[in-house]
Amino acid sequence: MRFESREDAGIKLAEKLEKFRGESVVVLALPRGGVVLGYEIAKHLGAPLDLIITRKIGHPTSPEYAICAVAEDGHMLCNEEERSRIDKEWFNKTVAEEQEEAERRRKLYLKEEESYI
Repeated sequence: MRFESREDAGIKLAEKLEKFRGESVVVLALPRGGVVLGYEIAKHLGAPLDLIITRKIGHPTSPEYAICAVAEDGHMLCNEEERSRIDKEWFNKTVAEEQEEAERRRKLYLKEEESYI
């Protein structure tokens, strides 16, 4: 199925999720592209919208090669084999910086809105 835009995709997906209208649900979205879809779904269902903010940890010699992702709450998902090969001090410093950036973005995106996660 093709969509005209992310907004269009969100509207069409929201229609498929109609059975959840009035239920106790929270719509979670990933910035940046997923927020438009999540907004349309949350609006259609009358549900709150929250964001999952993650940051990529790139390899120190090839930053576009992701070895890990960290969320603003510190939860990480990593390629443990790659992680074991890099400098632990560099890794810990980078994780702390990216986690701080994820926290900053949450505040920016939600502007003091209540978080549901």
